[in-house]
Amino acid sequence: MRAKMMVRDDRLDVSNLWTSDQMAVVRAAALDAQVERIFVNAAIKKAICRDATGDRSWLSKVRPMYGHDYHFHVRMLCPAGETTCTPQTPPKDGEGCGDELNYWFSDAILHPKPPATPPKPPHQITMNELPAACRDVLMAP
Repeated sequence: MRAKMMVRDDRLDVSNLWTSDQMAVVRAAALDAQVERIFVNAAIKKAICRDATGDRSWLSKVRPMYGHDYHFHVRMLCPAGETTCTPQTPPKDGEGCGDELNYWFSDAILHPKPPATPPKPPHQITMNELPAACRDVLMAP
């Protein structure tokens, strides 16, 4: 099964595929005490802000991030006592639905100008460059 585009072509709102079912999944994840943050496309955050009813405290965990048109990412809390895990800075107070959301719909973000000099391709990390704990997970049977 392929992921479906949840954002309209103009990038300003969700597509007609976005339903209350998708919002319920994001809400359920955000309400989980082990979830630190959820990253979604700004248009999805906009729709969630518009459509959420009742207790809206969970909205602060849902944050816009580039990409995420077809999926969302969940950042879990660091396990207790885990010294190699770095927690994220807590989100600002509030739902994240106010003026700070407008940034993501500015022309500079929606239609960025190409750089004068093409960027170098990013370095492709190798297994040897990963932290040992990450290598262990990837090499596990």
